[in-house]
Amino acid sequence: HLDNYLLLQPFCTKAQFLSGRAKQDMTERLADLVTELHPRKPYAVEQKVLVVLWHLLGNMTNSGSLPGAGGNTRAATAKLSKALFAQMGQSLLAHAAAQPPHIKKSLEEFLEMAA
Repeated sequence: HLDNYLLLQPFCTKAQFLSGRAKQDMTERLADLVTELHPRKPYAVEQKVLVVLWHLLGNMTNSGSLPGAGGNTRAATAKLSKALFAQMGQSLLAHAAAQPPHIKKSLEEFLEMAA
């Protein structure tokens, strides 16, 4: 049996650099890993996954697609945002405050969809 923690870094890398459906799938799998791993390794999850979340939110167009990605990543990004918020709570918003305003605003919009 493999500890899923070992998958965290490769999945984060893939979620940033793949395109199209593969990017969506990897982002959704990352959300599942967050739910599983955050209780055991919160610092590692936050350190690696927040980079991916900021990347997704920062590069997303209004339609929910990423430039050159060939697919709509809105649902997968929403799932990742909600998974992180479920684990981190208000701490996620505190981290977002250090990001450019459009990233913070996008995150808040995704979390409002969850409410």
